[in-house]
Amino acid sequence: MSLLLESVRIVDGQWMNTAYHLRRMADSATELFGKPFSLDFEKIEIPKEYRKGVVKGRILYNTRELEIGFNHYTPRKIGSLKLVYDNQIDYHLKWADRSSLNALVSQKGEADEILIVKNGFITDISYANIVLKYSDGLITPAHCLLKGTRRQQLLDQGIITEQAINVEDLFRAEAVLIINAMLGLEDQMEIPVSQIFR
Repeated sequence: MSLLLESVRIVDGQWMNTAYHLRRMADSATELFGKPFSLDFEKIEIPKEYRKGVVKGRILYNTRELEIGFNHYTPRKIGSLKLVYDNQIDYHLKWADRSSLNALVSQKGEADEILIVKNGFITDISYANIVLKYSDGLITPAHCLLKGTRRQQLLDQGIITEQAINVEDLFRAEAVLIINAMLGLEDQMEIPVSQIFR
Protein backbone atom coordinates (compact mmCIF):
# COMPACT_ATOMS: atom_id res chain seq x y z
CA MET A 1 0.00 0.00 0.00
CA SER A 2 1.36 3.43 -0.94
CA LEU A 3 2.47 5.80 1.77
CA LEU A 4 1.41 9.39 2.28
CA LEU A 5 3.87 11.91 3.64
CA GLU A 6 3.50 14.82 6.02
CA SER A 7 6.42 17.14 6.79
CA VAL A 8 5.93 19.18 9.96
CA ARG A 9 8.06 22.02 11.32
CA ILE A 10 9.28 21.55 14.89
CA VAL A 11 10.77 24.52 16.77
CA ASP A 12 12.54 23.90 20.08
CA GLY A 13 10.66 20.65 20.59
CA GLN A 14 7.22 22.03 19.67
CA TRP A 15 5.22 20.78 16.67
CA MET A 16 3.96 23.74 14.61
CA ASN A 17 0.70 24.31 12.72
CA THR A 18 -0.63 20.89 13.72
CA ALA A 19 -4.32 21.68 13.14
CA TYR A 20 -3.63 22.22 9.43
CA HIS A 21 -1.56 19.05 9.14
CA LEU A 22 -4.18 16.97 10.94
CA ARG A 23 -6.90 18.31 8.64
CA ARG A 24 -4.92 17.41 5.51
CA MET A 25 -4.05 13.96 6.84
CA ALA A 26 -7.69 13.25 7.68
CA ASP A 27 -8.91 14.51 4.29
CA SER A 28 -6.24 12.57 2.36
CA ALA A 29 -6.88 9.30 4.20
CA THR A 30 -10.64 9.67 3.79
CA GLU A 31 -10.25 10.19 0.04
CA LEU A 32 -7.85 7.27 -0.36
CA PHE A 33 -8.90 4.74 2.24
CA GLY A 34 -12.47 5.71 3.08
CA LYS A 35 -11.67 6.64 6.67
CA PRO A 36 -9.80 9.52 8.31
CA PHE A 37 -6.34 9.19 9.82
CA SER A 38 -5.68 10.78 13.18
CA LEU A 39 -2.52 11.37 15.17
CA ASP A 40 -1.89 12.86 18.60
CA PHE A 41 1.19 15.02 18.16
CA GLU A 42 1.41 15.59 21.92
CA LYS A 43 2.12 11.87 22.43
CA ILE A 44 4.97 11.67 19.92
CA GLU A 45 8.32 11.49 21.68
CA ILE A 46 10.81 13.87 20.06
CA PRO A 47 14.35 12.57 20.66
CA LYS A 48 16.47 14.83 22.87
CA GLU A 49 18.89 15.77 20.05
CA TYR A 50 15.96 17.20 18.05
CA ARG A 51 14.45 19.41 20.76
CA LYS A 52 16.53 22.51 19.97
CA GLY A 53 16.31 24.71 16.90
CA VAL A 54 14.33 24.02 13.72
CA VAL A 55 13.70 20.37 12.93
CA LYS A 56 11.72 18.62 10.21
CA GLY A 57 9.38 15.93 11.43
CA ARG A 58 8.67 13.41 8.66
CA ILE A 59 5.52 11.31 9.00
CA LEU A 60 4.88 8.42 6.60
CA TYR A 61 1.49 6.77 6.93
CA ASN A 62 -1.40 4.78 5.53
CA THR A 63 -4.11 2.77 7.28
CA ARG A 64 -1.65 0.07 8.37
CA GLU A 65 1.71 1.81 8.74
CA LEU A 66 3.11 4.78 10.61
CA GLU A 67 6.75 5.85 10.54
CA ILE A 68 8.09 9.03 12.13
CA GLY A 69 11.55 10.46 11.56
CA PHE A 70 13.41 13.66 12.45
CA ASN A 71 16.10 15.73 10.73
CA HIS A 72 17.77 19.03 11.57
CA TYR A 73 16.57 21.52 8.99
CA THR A 74 18.63 23.77 6.76
CA PRO A 75 16.76 25.45 3.89
CA ARG A 76 18.01 24.86 0.35
CA LYS A 77 19.46 27.90 -1.37
CA ILE A 78 17.37 28.72 -4.47
CA GLY A 79 18.44 31.59 -6.71
CA SER A 80 16.80 30.69 -10.02
CA LEU A 81 13.84 28.80 -11.48
CA LYS A 82 13.15 27.09 -14.81
CA LEU A 83 9.62 26.82 -16.19
CA VAL A 84 8.73 23.21 -17.00
CA TYR A 85 5.46 22.08 -18.56
CA ASP A 86 3.34 19.04 -17.67
CA ASN A 87 -0.41 18.95 -18.28
CA GLN A 88 -0.88 15.49 -16.73
CA ILE A 89 0.89 15.78 -13.39
CA ASP A 90 -1.31 15.16 -10.34
CA TYR A 91 0.09 15.69 -6.85
CA HIS A 92 -3.03 16.81 -4.99
CA LEU A 93 -2.20 14.22 -2.31
CA LYS A 94 1.21 14.38 -0.62
CA TRP A 95 2.65 11.02 -1.64
CA ALA A 96 5.96 9.74 -0.32
CA ASP A 97 6.64 8.62 -3.90
CA ARG A 98 7.81 11.77 -5.70
CA SER A 99 8.97 10.11 -8.93
CA SER A 100 6.69 12.22 -11.16
CA LEU A 101 8.07 15.42 -9.60
CA ASN A 102 11.65 14.17 -9.74
CA ALA A 103 11.27 13.50 -13.48
CA LEU A 104 10.38 17.17 -13.94
CA VAL A 105 13.27 18.33 -11.73
CA SER A 106 15.63 16.55 -14.13
CA GLN A 107 14.65 19.21 -16.70
CA LYS A 108 15.90 22.17 -14.63
CA GLY A 109 19.11 22.66 -16.61
CA GLU A 110 21.30 25.37 -15.09
CA ALA A 111 18.53 26.63 -12.77
CA ASP A 112 18.38 25.69 -9.09
CA GLU A 113 14.76 24.51 -9.15
CA ILE A 114 11.72 24.16 -11.42
CA LEU A 115 8.42 26.03 -11.55
CA ILE A 116 5.69 23.80 -12.97
CA VAL A 117 3.17 25.02 -15.54
CA LYS A 118 0.03 22.90 -16.04
CA ASN A 119 -2.55 23.68 -18.72
CA GLY A 120 -1.12 27.18 -19.09
CA PHE A 121 -1.26 28.02 -15.38
CA ILE A 122 1.52 28.43 -12.83
CA THR A 123 1.38 25.81 -10.05
CA ASP A 124 4.22 25.04 -7.61
CA ILE A 125 7.93 24.35 -7.46
CA SER A 126 8.85 20.70 -6.89
CA TYR A 127 8.71 20.85 -3.09
CA ALA A 128 6.76 23.96 -2.13
CA ASN A 129 3.97 26.36 -2.95
CA ILE A 130 4.78 29.84 -4.18
CA VAL A 131 3.54 33.35 -3.50
CA LEU A 132 3.94 36.04 -6.13
CA LYS A 133 4.96 39.47 -4.89
CA TYR A 134 3.23 42.28 -6.79
CA SER A 135 3.35 45.99 -6.04
CA ASP A 136 -0.20 45.79 -4.69
CA GLY A 137 -0.11 42.53 -2.76
CA LEU A 138 0.78 38.86 -2.38
CA ILE A 139 -0.95 36.27 -4.58
CA THR A 140 -0.68 32.48 -4.57
CA PRO A 141 -1.63 30.50 -7.69
CA ALA A 142 -5.14 29.05 -7.56
CA HIS A 143 -3.94 26.09 -9.67
CA CYS A 144 -1.43 24.77 -7.12
CA LEU A 145 -0.59 21.07 -7.34
CA LEU A 146 -0.79 20.57 -3.57
CA LYS A 147 -2.81 22.64 -1.13
CA GLY A 148 -0.04 23.23 1.38
CA THR A 149 -0.63 23.76 5.07
CA ARG A 150 1.33 27.03 5.24
CA ARG A 151 -0.46 28.28 2.11
CA GLN A 152 -3.85 27.55 3.70
CA GLN A 153 -2.85 29.24 6.95
CA LEU A 154 -1.77 32.40 5.12
CA LEU A 155 -5.01 32.40 3.10
CA ASP A 156 -7.07 32.00 6.28
CA GLN A 157 -5.17 34.89 7.87
CA GLY A 158 -5.82 37.12 4.83
CA ILE A 159 -2.09 37.69 4.29
CA ILE A 160 -2.19 36.25 0.77
CA THR A 161 -4.98 35.88 -1.79
CA GLU A 162 -5.57 33.21 -4.41
CA GLN A 163 -5.81 33.84 -8.15
CA ALA A 164 -5.29 31.96 -11.42
CA ILE A 165 -1.83 32.96 -12.70
CA ASN A 166 -0.67 32.35 -16.25
CA VAL A 167 2.90 32.72 -17.52
CA GLU A 168 2.44 36.35 -18.53
CA ASP A 169 0.95 37.19 -15.12
CA LEU A 170 4.00 35.57 -13.54
CA PHE A 171 6.40 37.88 -15.35
CA ARG A 172 4.44 40.94 -14.20
CA ALA A 173 5.34 40.08 -10.59
CA GLU A 174 8.41 41.43 -8.81
CA ALA A 175 9.49 38.17 -7.22
CA VAL A 176 8.50 34.65 -6.25
CA LEU A 177 8.44 33.69 -2.58
CA ILE A 178 8.71 30.03 -1.57
CA ILE A 179 6.51 28.70 1.23
CA ASN A 180 5.92 25.25 2.70
CA ALA A 181 5.54 23.67 6.11
CA MET A 182 9.18 24.49 6.85
CA LEU A 183 9.36 27.95 5.23
CA GLY A 184 7.22 30.99 5.96
CA LEU A 185 7.15 34.42 4.36
CA GLU A 186 9.36 35.62 7.22
CA ASP A 187 12.15 33.34 5.94
CA GLN A 188 12.36 35.56 2.84
CA MET A 189 13.13 32.81 0.33
CA GLU A 190 12.69 35.21 -2.57
CA ILE A 191 13.60 34.85 -6.25
CA PRO A 192 13.41 37.87 -8.60
CA VAL A 193 11.38 37.16 -11.75
CA SER A 194 14.48 38.07 -13.74
CA GLN A 195 15.90 34.77 -12.46
CA ILE A 196 13.05 32.69 -13.91
CA PHE A 197 14.04 31.06 -17.17
CA ARG A 198 11.56 30.17 -19.87
